Amino acid sequence: MRPPALRPGDRVGVVAPAGPLKADALARGVAELRRLGFEVSADERLLEVDGFHAGSLESRVAELQGFLADESIAGIFCARGGAGAFSLLPLLDPALVKAYPKALVGYSDITFLHLFLARLGIVAFQGPMVAWELASGQYDRDSLFAALCGEPEPYASGPDDLLPLRAGVAEGRLLGGCLSILAAAAGTPWAMSSDEPVLLFLEDIDEAPYRIERLIVQLRLSGALRNVVGVLLGEFPGCSPSLDAGYSLETVVLDALGLPGVPVALGQSSGHARSPNVTLPLGVRARLECDDAGASLRILEPAVA
Repeated sequence: MRPPALRPGDRVGVVAPAGPLKADALARGVAELRRLGFEVSADERLLEVDGFHAGSLESRVAELQGFLADESIAGIFCARGGAGAFSLLPLLDPALVKAYPKALVGYSDITFLHLFLARLGIVAFQGPMVAWELASGQYDRDSLFAALCGEPEPYASGPDDLLPLRAGVAEGRLLGGCLSILAAAAGTPWAMSSDEPVLLFLEDIDEAPYRIERLIVQLRLSGALRNVVGVLLGEFPGCSPSLDAGYSLETVVLDALGLPGVPVALGQSSGHARSPNVTLPLGVRARLECDDAGASLRILEPAVA
């Protein structure tokens, strides 16, 4: 199910399902959304603080579901990640979400919400967050508009964007997100699962190689990788071992995946990344090609209706 395309002049909502926000960063991000041509609704509850959450659980659920049910809201941008989105899932109304499918943009802890949408068959969007990349300008505008507005054409990586780790060609439904979140969801009703061929996207930040191995093995042993035909890896900033470690992050990942013959590429700048944040639509068909000359990703169909 593809949410309706966004258009200049549409009203978008800003939500904070996880960690608390800084008012100045939120204001800069909202200003950037307006510069992009959107009207913005930002509830006064956004700046609430409840421990390490942006307000109480009840407040965060009401904020998100309020925007979902509001027919004047064309799409929803998450303000930041952090922690807390997992607790929302049992309280969200699946019927409401399916009745009003909307583009939901974010990453990191927002991967939990993307998994919720995946279970309902709704396309989600791994992309920049309001109080982070939109506030700082560290995002890729073309891929954001390609994903959310359906124009001018679906995203394709550039010639030097990706590093091939294993050769091959794969087509499948692009699924995934933040690795530690995907692993945390294993064994729950929202665990990543698909009966179709999957092009798996994995990214994370500041996880030691032994933890990267553990998280991927957890996914593999849970059965989440059973239909994976190709793997696209993010930049994984802060995850590489020291130069004298005697092993590389690439070898750790390939060994942990345990998917012989499956093409793998590294370096997609989406989610936690040092490069401008690329928006990837999750749930649509994509193609990964890897050979000695390089690697490329191409989204094969529009993400919005």
